[in-house]
Amino acid sequence: MSARDTSTSAGKGRCCLRASAASSTETVEAAPEQLLEADRTRRQLLLHQNNNTAPSFPRRGAVDLEFRQVTYSARVFSKQKLRIERKQILTGLSGEFRAGELTAIMGPSGAGKSSLLNILAGFKQRGAGGQVLYNGEARRLGNSERFSALTCYIMQDDHLRSVFTARESMNMASSLKLGCGVSPARRQEQVEELLEMLGLTECRNTRCSRLSGGQRKRLSIALELINNPPVIFLDEPTTGLDSSSCSQCVSLLKLLAREGRTIVCTIHQPSALIFEMFDHLYTLARGRCFYQGDVAGLLPFLGQFGLHCPPYHNPADYLMDVATGDFGADVGAISLAAEGMKREKLRPAIAGKEEQNHEQNGFEMVPLNDDEHSKESENSSKLAFSKPASMWLQFLVLYRRKWTETKRDYFLVMLRIMTHVIIGLVFGYLYRGVGSQGNTVLANYVYMYGTVLFLIYTGKMPVMLMFPLEFQIVIREYFNRWYSLPPYLLSITLLEIPIQVISSLLYLVISYVLTDQIMDPHRIALFFILCIASSICAQGIGYFIGVVFPIRISVMIGPTIAVLFSMFGFNLFYRDIPWSLRWMFHISYFRAAFQGCIYSMYGYNRSTLDCEVFYCQLKFPSKILEELDVGTVDVWSNFTTIVVIAVVMHVATVAVVWFRLNKR
Repeated sequence: MSARDTSTSAGKGRCCLRASAASSTETVEAAPEQLLEADRTRRQLLLHQNNNTAPSFPRRGAVDLEFRQVTYSARVFSKQKLRIERKQILTGLSGEFRAGELTAIMGPSGAGKSSLLNILAGFKQRGAGGQVLYNGEARRLGNSERFSALTCYIMQDDHLRSVFTARESMNMASSLKLGCGVSPARRQEQVEELLEMLGLTECRNTRCSRLSGGQRKRLSIALELINNPPVIFLDEPTTGLDSSSCSQCVSLLKLLAREGRTIVCTIHQPSALIFEMFDHLYTLARGRCFYQGDVAGLLPFLGQFGLHCPPYHNPADYLMDVATGDFGADVGAISLAAEGMKREKLRPAIAGKEEQNHEQNGFEMVPLNDDEHSKESENSSKLAFSKPASMWLQFLVLYRRKWTETKRDYFLVMLRIMTHVIIGLVFGYLYRGVGSQGNTVLANYVYMYGTVLFLIYTGKMPVMLMFPLEFQIVIREYFNRWYSLPPYLLSITLLEIPIQVISSLLYLVISYVLTDQIMDPHRIALFFILCIASSICAQGIGYFIGVVFPIRISVMIGPTIAVLFSMFGFNLFYRDIPWSLRWMFHISYFRAAFQGCIYSMYGYNRSTLDCEVFYCQLKFPSKILEELDVGTVDVWSNFTTIVVIAVVMHVATVAVVWFRLNKR
């Protein structure tokens, strides 16, 4: 060994020793409860690793990943040229990640770590080029669904449903991912084993909102381990965690990799202790490969360019400094050398006892061989696929989940109901008795306008923010193939519609009685049906606006559209509308509901109204309809218009959500 290599190795040893000592100091300063939890979790993980007591997952074949000449460019706005241009993010990246190894993708900020991970996981496709292969089989458009069944993607932020406990979250994920192919008793047993394996037993009955950062991260991993994916992608799994939780998280990933999985994660700047846990390192700098290989070979590789890690320095920190061009590093020359590096072909990821663990844990190691096509098909046949739940079962699970979520977070529902009751009492008091007198027709006209407008607002506004607030959760669940889009949207719609119908009925009954409207069952039914239909139609428009626009824009556009459409039929008669805007009159669901309500009250040959004053011009219902320009209104045609608009808006919402979820 040369003097340079000896000094480099010694420097590396001092670096790691110093970093380990620092990590120990940080651990001593941690809170006692964090120390106890960290120690307990490590013991549990080691126990499972040594005794091979991991859950008996569905048997899956191990998967090796390879990528060739991967490129990625994004469209950015140039302030200098005032136009949108293409910016090259990744430039011709090649490499391979093996089963049984924990791989870290590292690099400075903006180097393209997350972009590479997203492309490998299939999360990004637009603007990407090159080839991604699994077990020698190229991932194409035709088999992308097959590839997705083998992988899961755990995103940087732990988006969990806060009202559910860890066990409930696991049970719902198990029902959705495994379906009827596994018995409920076996699913429950597997959930308990996973919770125990990941050190979540003591917090299994704790709501997700009260879990610590490390527990949330482990639960996010556990949710995706239900169907035992051979490949796991993680974006910055240690973000927001303290040193103890970071160590627990990476130790868990190391254990999962040792069981035969291919685990790839991005990480920004780990401690020396965590850095040494990784089996394989893939470093990026300026969109190019800066180093690929074992962690132990990093410092000798940099030493070839006269770059030696200073004593008592974290190798990971030194790597980041060198990748940004510090210490006089020639990033271009190092990248050229790194791109020429070739890992040993068909090298087993692990050997001996660990290979035995793979077979016992349901993984069969399959070597990467892209030269023999016959072996490609043979390898692919060894990749077992778990059948997800059927559409009907997905709907039932999602509906029950949404119902439980609404029941536990009942404040908003009770607020909606109480708002309708209070406004019904207020409107009934302000317009009391206006429905039966001829001298109060205009007041009744305003009451009906306010009723339709109020129900449209209360139908639209609560659901407008629903998708933006939980869209990140939906992206994670949908991309990891928990469920299809129709059952999810149907479960939300069929729960929100009854809540809005009940709230609207409470308002209508109270205000209708207090305003002394005509007690004719036919007229009551028409009035209620039109008002509720307009509210449900507004709900569909609220869904559409919420999925199309950001929150700040949607809360402005929603009320604006409602007020704009309310002008037709109330502020403006058809004869007074300019020819260029008459199309808005015909598509105004507010106009259709409002005019239908007026006709249901004063049409159908209603008898002359009572009048408490000497002269009452509007005591004749036919005269009222003529003055209000609704004498020729067809109520059922208006109702059909409302229904058609509601259906169109719900279909458009489905299309937009599908586009956003599948926009890669």
